[in-house]
Amino acid sequence: MGARFGKLARDDAASPREVNPVDELHCRGGALVCIAAPPGTGKSTVLPHLIARARGQAVVADIDEVLEDGSLLGVRIADPSAAPIWPAYDRLWERIAGFVKRAGFDMVLFTQVPDGLPAPEFGTLIGWEVDDVTRADRLRNRGESETTIASARSDAIALRGLLPSTRFIRTRADEPPENCADALWATVRTHLRQS
Repeated sequence: MGARFGKLARDDAASPREVNPVDELHCRGGALVCIAAPPGTGKSTVLPHLIARARGQAVVADIDEVLEDGSLLGVRIADPSAAPIWPAYDRLWERIAGFVKRAGFDMVLFTQVPDGLPAPEFGTLIGWEVDDVTRADRLRNRGESETTIASARSDAIALRGLLPSTRFIRTRADEPPENCADALWATVRTHLRQS
């Protein structure tokens, strides 16, 4: 499973989180809505269109957009072999979201499929998916391996098991990115504090 951003999804009971005095400030600030989707769904393609819809209402980002060729500051992140450092990458994004939220702004973040649901006070998780054939075709067209394609399918199955159908946006293969952004925004905005 693409478990990056798992720290944001749940705190590990075995290692309790220290309370940061700033946490209370950003909890009263903006909302965080994460849109979880397996690779090949269309996050990168739809991102600029969702940004356009959210302009002036929410900060929109993709968890992978700070990476350069899959790395951050020379450290490989976007690779299964980097799984041991994904929790640190998740904490980076948790801090970024915290900065945005405590300033009073809502944030929408495209993420990988998490291991679990976020705590209610953390934010809202929405699932986005396309059919399995479409996702596999898109990944093959990007030159991804059959292992990556199978992993993305496993992520989709895990996401379907994580969320009720009412928290999913499903788009078709032939749907233009603008229409996908419209569908996502229509759902996301109902969870924002500032809209």
